[in-house]
Amino acid sequence: MSPSPTVQQSQAALAKFAALDPPPITTAEEREQAKTDLLALAQATDYQMFGILAETCDQAIAALTAYSQAFGYEMPTNWQPITGPTYLKFNPNLGSCYTDNYVGNHRGVLISFQSESEEIINQTYGHFPLDLFSNP
Repeated sequence: MSPSPTVQQSQAALAKFAALDPPPITTAEEREQAKTDLLALAQATDYQMFGILAETCDQAIAALTAYSQAFGYEMPTNWQPITGPTYLKFNPNLGSCYTDNYVGNHRGVLISFQSESEEIINQTYGHFPLDLFSNP
């Protein structure tokens, strides 16, 4: 088993996902590395916010369920189902979950890492696959 990456290593590895159009994650190794790096940053920050862009509300909720579980958050129950392409924003710090129609072409999960101290991490990464943390 390889050692956990440092925060700086995870930030460097995820830097390509801070761009407007990040590269796709295509291999099992890339998926595992992304998950490891995301969870390493989660441990170093106070909380995370999730922005999910999906083809349907059901896809958005399925993605939020998997990401919430992986990051140790309770799944919110205060979201409103909608029809069609969906934008879902979840802020576990406030306990808020917002859904709206989405007309853009992007699909995936944006994760905004939040720290009370500006010297730590305050950065958004994504779009990650909707099923990145789903069980096979």
